[in-house]
Amino acid sequence: MGKEEPYIRLWRDLIEQSLGWENSDTWNEYDFEKLSEFIFSKSDIRLSVSTLKRIWGKVQYKNTPATATLNALARALNFDDWRAFKNKIDKKKSADKGFERNEFITLLTNKQSLLLAGAGLTTLLVFLCIIDIFKNAIWNNKNRPVNDAFTSMVISNKLPNSVVFNYNVRSETSNELYLQQSWDPKRTEKLDIRKKQHTSVYYYPGFFSAKLIADKQVRKTTSVFITTLGWTGIIDKSPVPMYLTTNSMLLKDGLGITSPMLERLKGADFFNDTWVHLCNFKYFNGASGHDFKFEAALRNTSGPELSSCRKATIEIVGTTNEILIPLSDKGCTSTLNLSLGSITIYGKDHDLSKFGCDFNSFQHVSCEVLQNRITISLNDTIIFSGVIAEDIGKIVGIEISFEGTGMIHDIKLGNSKKVIYRKAW
Repeated sequence: MGKEEPYIRLWRDLIEQSLGWENSDTWNEYDFEKLSEFIFSKSDIRLSVSTLKRIWGKVQYKNTPATATLNALARALNFDDWRAFKNKIDKKKSADKGFERNEFITLLTNKQSLLLAGAGLTTLLVFLCIIDIFKNAIWNNKNRPVNDAFTSMVISNKLPNSVVFNYNVRSETSNELYLQQSWDPKRTEKLDIRKKQHTSVYYYPGFFSAKLIADKQVRKTTSVFITTLGWTGIIDKSPVPMYLTTNSMLLKDGLGITSPMLERLKGADFFNDTWVHLCNFKYFNGASGHDFKFEAALRNTSGPELSSCRKATIEIVGTTNEILIPLSDKGCTSTLNLSLGSITIYGKDHDLSKFGCDFNSFQHVSCEVLQNRITISLNDTIIFSGVIAEDIGKIVGIEISFEGTGMIHDIKLGNSKKVIYRKAW
């Protein structure tokens, strides 16, 4: 992990002390999943289990973690970013009379010295940092009741869908209790501590991580997977979206919606900020965030007089995060944002002009991830290539959205060995 390794070692010791769990040598898959949820609750960045295992040396990995990963680690300990964490460590070290600066630098840079003196250095730094920086324990096990429980049960396989949450939190240890339905903090409902059950309606499909929050601390998490019966069409509308029937989506050249139908359903003759989603959520067995290839032919069929930018997005949804590929008319690429798991590339400060296209014909888009690299192509021309910081997990959803009307001609999803799913209309 290069020059960051000493700091990562110290971060591990600090987070283990704060969590108060048993020795990390005994941690299993569940423990790393629980840690991933905790880091997400503190940083809004979801680190995969495989990433955390690399941090702990459970999986061999010599490269330095991505900046976004390091920043997420720092925020888990209430720092603004990784630089702030390192600066605090360096200041505490400089203030200690038992260590001269050059001695500490030698320890950081000399691997042999680090191995010989690592135990003593770690103990001292943990003692210095924990006392001053971590007065408020991140997860105070003394205040965490052992009988906390939180589970979910999805009622059906149709939309909208209700979910029953069963919970159990000792009232004497908590004053306020909330249910956060997904990653979005706005979707939060207050719970009655005296009760044990609560139901919520989910209007959109997806793989959600619901949180049980007591006194501003995440007590428990549970996964909520809202699936679809094949391809489903949804029109955004507040407070409740509209759903398209299967027959209404089957058009002459593909799956989608026509302008007359959208005008009639929406009650408006212009489509700016009116989004239609065509989605299919299920387990695509064999497709995972570290090895997949996705292909689609699509077009936004709105006229420029109906939708100024004629945007479209492709979302490949995993169990831990998602990849979102934006498209638009060429003049609107400044408004686009490309999301690659925990990293977002904004069109306001990056050139995303290659994501502009001519929707007068079907656009062929492909996205491939293999060996931590992502390649996105438009009409057989590579428009983006780079390292992807996080594995999005098992692929559980495909969603193609249009600002206005749009159409899909075909979809293909597979891995490096075979095609897993294919559909043409």
